[in-house]
Amino acid sequence: MGRSLLGVLAGAVVAVVMIMIVESIGMFLYPLPAGVDPTDSAALAAAVPSLPLGAFLFVLASWVLGAGAGALVALRVARGPARWPGLAVGCLVLLGAAYNIMVIPHPTWFVGAAAVGIVAATLLATARRGPATGSPS
Repeated sequence: MGRSLLGVLAGAVVAVVMIMIVESIGMFLYPLPAGVDPTDSAALAAAVPSLPLGAFLFVLASWVLGAGAGALVALRVARGPARWPGLAVGCLVLLGAAYNIMVIPHPTWFVGAAAVGIVAATLLATARRGPATGSPS
């Protein structure tokens, strides 16, 4: 149980770092309009409609990559057969994304894509792969 909890913690840290890195690249390539304070959710909400598609795609990619990488790390650290440490990390990313979407309005397409992408990345990362089949050539 201890390694599993450590796995969730390590996976969550990796997910947050991945999200921060990818979102930072997106902010560099697609900066907020002049005068928008990124710590002010009302100002961000007002600026969202003027953001280009690329800005949303970087945020989406950060959440999906964060969920997948975090889930993989959680399973590697936990080392057990249980999938729940990776699934827990994916759930944490999904909860964080939902909170972000509630605080800062996002386009409808983005909300659906984020939910599907985070769940898919988490499930892919936590899928159990059986032993290789077939004989070596």
